[in-house]
Amino acid sequence: MKTITIISGSYSLSSRLNGLIEFIDHYYSQEIHLNFIHVHQLSAKALITADYSDPSILQANQLVEESQGVIVATPTFKASYSGILKTYLDLLPQHIFDNKVVLPLAIGGSSAHLLILKYALEPVLSELGAQHIVHAVYTLDSQIKRRDGGGFELDADAGKRLSAALDYLKKLLAEPLMTKVTRF
Repeated sequence: MKTITIISGSYSLSSRLNGLIEFIDHYYSQEIHLNFIHVHQLSAKALITADYSDPSILQANQLVEESQGVIVATPTFKASYSGILKTYLDLLPQHIFDNKVVLPLAIGGSSAHLLILKYALEPVLSELGAQHIVHAVYTLDSQIKRRDGGGFELDADAGKRLSAALDYLKKLLAEPLMTKVTRF
């Protein structure tokens, strides 16, 4: 069974970003093993002091290392991805995304910020070795509704776009990657 690690750059579990994560969890159900890294739950001191040796950082990094795919999800703040996500990405080993398929996701209040994925997040993912980046998905906050009994619901358009990206990610995980990265 293939493994995907989801890295969430949200500041809480009640964020609408978790609506995307909940959707992914239900979508893949039993066919893909999912690991979850909620960056705000890692050691704050380790994040702020860049303590690469902290057990919570080491454990999170190991989940990423052992995965075939990675989903990086972030809310949009000040026309960029979250600071807490950047803090964690800075603690990942230099080429950790080599030979992995990466799907960037973001949510925000306005479609005016959808380019944060292409011009802010994707360059950092590439710097970490990502060569197989699935076309990013940007979702508006208004497309994710909170259910009265808990949980979230995506509107039809958002669900369709995210489903297409998840299908493509799953397809790439099932095939050998055309370009294997070897570093000397």
